[in-house]
Amino acid sequence: MEAKIIKSAVFLLLLINGILDWRKGEVSLVSLLSFGAAGIGLNVWLGYQSLLEAAGGAGLGILLLLTAFLTGEAIGFGDGFLLCVTGIYLGFWENLNLLFLGAVLSALILGAGVLVKKVKLKDRLPFVPFLLLGFIGRLFL
Repeated sequence: MEAKIIKSAVFLLLLINGILDWRKGEVSLVSLLSFGAAGIGLNVWLGYQSLLEAAGGAGLGILLLLTAFLTGEAIGFGDGFLLCVTGIYLGFWENLNLLFLGAVLSALILGAGVLVKKVKLKDRLPFVPFLLLGFIGRLFL
């Protein structure tokens, strides 16, 4: 039961922000704060992972925030904040898996776009939809 609640919350978070990222190139701070608080509350209430696991998952997002800062936002701050929140729900290893799947899917799809000359290498494209696709793929694997 608790796994369904966690997966549903992460799916909803990624769906809302995937749509926003696709349409506006941004994520919703209100949704990140709301889902982050809910994730902490669910973790305390259900006790499905240790505080260390949740902190490790959020820490992965913090590493992305640092990368965004150091690269002048080659990776967006919103992506880092989003991965902080997904990390609260998923823990370090599942969040790393989500990041990896999103990166691989974006590389494959955008690589194909470059080959057919629909995308340029310098184009800034939304990342959250790829995280959503990766998460959906994980649900069925």
